Amino acid sequence: MVAQGRRKNQAFRSQLQKQVTEIEHAGAPRSAPDVTNVVVMKPETRERPFSRPGWLFELKYDGFRMLAERRDGEARLLYRSGREATGIFPELARAVAALPFDLILDGEAVVLDAAGRPAFQLLQRRGQRTRRIDAEHAAAAAPATFFAFDLLAFAGYDLRPLPLALRKDLLRRSLDLAEESPLRVVEAVEERGEDFYAAVVGLGLEGVVGKRGDSPYKGGVSRDWLKVRADRSADFAIVGFEPEGKTGLRNLHLAAVGPGGGWDYVGPVGSGVAGNQMRPIRARLEALRRPQAVAANAPAVRAAVWVEPALVCEVRYKEHTDDGRLRQPVFLRLRDDKRPEECTAPAARQ
Repeated sequence: MVAQGRRKNQAFRSQLQKQVTEIEHAGAPRSAPDVTNVVVMKPETRERPFSRPGWLFELKYDGFRMLAERRDGEARLLYRSGREATGIFPELARAVAALPFDLILDGEAVVLDAAGRPAFQLLQRRGQRTRRIDAEHAAAAAPATFFAFDLLAFAGYDLRPLPLALRKDLLRRSLDLAEESPLRVVEAVEERGEDFYAAVVGLGLEGVVGKRGDSPYKGGVSRDWLKVRADRSADFAIVGFEPEGKTGLRNLHLAAVGPGGGWDYVGPVGSGVAGNQMRPIRARLEALRRPQAVAANAPAVRAAVWVEPALVCEVRYKEHTDDGRLRQPVFLRLRDDKRPEECTAPAARQ
């Protein structure tokens, strides 16, 4: 056991020296930033996937963006807003503190479900457990995983000026030494972004981020990083609306046919519903008024006008929650070619 520990320590020292030598040759400044002063690099949004030589494509995780620092044996976790997260995710903090060298990681904190897929609702609940005892219980019940996609500092050096491809190689080798750890490396696919995107869509995952392999790390939004979301879309019956002035709309309320054959309320959609552009839809909905919601599980909304389910619209959304509501829905268009009875609830389709 002692001999095994010595071999591991030797491996750590050898790896550290090798990476420091590479970092010095690459010209990294010997002045690691303080994690509180790091401004995260953010991707621009692109509507369509693309393939491009010299670019790396990664899975976009549905989690909390986070910076993780290990300095002098102590760990610190910060949301991208700069807000402290160390106490909320104690299992991640312990894993970062256990690393054999100082560094700063950029990545996503994720909670995986039983199928190994990111479950944003589980993560949200974790984020609400701020008391130490509650955070520890939550860490045991729904442990988080930190998917690191960038290495910003290592052993006292600032790696941000170095090319992304080199930073990712250093990252992989650094975390290879973290055995049985919740710290994982986000793998990248070279050049073939369209094929990778198609695979991600097929699995029902969040989307992809393309990154220039020779790009330095620069705080703020950058065209060197481009994200393409793999949102879902579906058709829903309009069962209510919230008026905006005399002719416009603020929100549409949606429902779908549930497994039992009745109407299931799936939530409101406001994004994409522009007041003046909705005038013809508002006029059609006014003629369909009814005294109460057709869906028994619809909430009491003071401003809502409930209508007969006669119109269908297509909506893009990220996912449906455990209670059947749409997350981040966006109105796309009316579907006059489809009958309301054809709109089945998302939970029934998956």
